[in-house]
Amino acid sequence: MCLLWNVQPCDIFQIRIEEGKQSIGIENVRLLTHTLSLSPRLSSVVAGIIDQAEKLTPEAQNALLKTLEEPPPKARIIIETENDSVLLPTIVSRCQIIPVHTVVSITQEEKRKNLELLQTFQGKKPGEISHMVTQLFDKKEEGAEFLHNLLLTLHASLHTPLSEKHREGFDSWNFHQQIRAIRSVLKAQRLLSCHVQHHLVFDDFFQTILLYKR
Repeated sequence: MCLLWNVQPCDIFQIRIEEGKQSIGIENVRLLTHTLSLSPRLSSVVAGIIDQAEKLTPEAQNALLKTLEEPPPKARIIIETENDSVLLPTIVSRCQIIPVHTVVSITQEEKRKNLELLQTFQGKKPGEISHMVTQLFDKKEEGAEFLHNLLLTLHASLHTPLSEKHREGFDSWNFHQQIRAIRSVLKAQRLLSCHVQHHLVFDDFFQTILLYKR
């Protein structure tokens, strides 16, 4: 949804269960409410994301309800949950329900290959990247498959506990970097669908996405 609203990463604030805790407390919701009351920096709205909202404590849910009753004018709130029955009915009634199907899983081997491919471009100069891209994908379809798998990898990493990110190789990527990377993948997919020459698409893609790892 943030991509659809064209919300820049600096205007996205996410709360989730903190490592070592079992629930999302009222302090987290109060911080979210305060952040949403601020003016957006680079976007038309500020977006707040609550991951695993079913873990909100009763006090946190009541605090969230007050924000939903009188939301800041330039704020959007995304409440992600696998079980909305544990949320207050008054919260659910104030939300637009958007069913989201589970993302197709991707194997650890596929994740590893995607990361290794990205790492081969790390530290390369623009001219070197351009040359490497011409040798990478002979056909547009091969590049499209890579983008699809990379998107699955990035999406899965967003929901990966911090303790597991090191094993997957994303421990050096923060939330905003991953959102920017997802935006770059979607842009490249859109250009490919518009029949832009695929070598040009991936030249721009790799030079852009590597900036997010610095």
